[in-house]
Amino acid sequence: MINRDERNLLEKINKGDESGLKELFDLYYKPLCVFALNYIDSYEEAEDVIQELFVKFWERREKTMFQGSLRSYLFSSVRHNCVKLVKIRRKYQFDELEPYGEMLDVQYTAEAIEEEREKLYAEIEKLPEQCRKVFEAVVLRDMKYKEAAEYLDLSVNTVKTHLSRALKQLRSSLNTIVLVLLH
Repeated sequence: MINRDERNLLEKINKGDESGLKELFDLYYKPLCVFALNYIDSYEEAEDVIQELFVKFWERREKTMFQGSLRSYLFSSVRHNCVKLVKIRRKYQFDELEPYGEMLDVQYTAEAIEEEREKLYAEIEKLPEQCRKVFEAVVLRDMKYKEAAEYLDLSVNTVKTHLSRALKQLRSSLNTIVLVLLH
């Protein structure tokens, strides 16, 4: 159900009053950016997602009908757009690997896979302690940045920095096959 304030904003927006869009933007921009960071790891990309959402919202203002709250609609839209962005990014990353197809097409025996796994864990052990802990939390335990930050008593930005350093060090010391397994 839409509350009175949301209804007033929607009425302004539907009448083409840009001040209504500005009020809505000012009210939800920061919370939506923070929410987007649960799905994507770049604040700049989060800002792009939010700005694109508001542009489309304005362009489709006369066609959009709300059954639930405006707030729920905005947060659901951000989640959807972030998931879509992540899928596009993953597809693009795999397209970049296409030239290495022959190398990646090798059939690995159980022994070879185990050998690669041992190399990976040996390289993980060589990481600086904090980078290793962050890598294990985010990659091996599949924690979100925020969860890893709370678990390790670090800031989210520190977690991102240590993960980036860990991945950079691992990329420089492992072959392409192991890197594909990391992603």
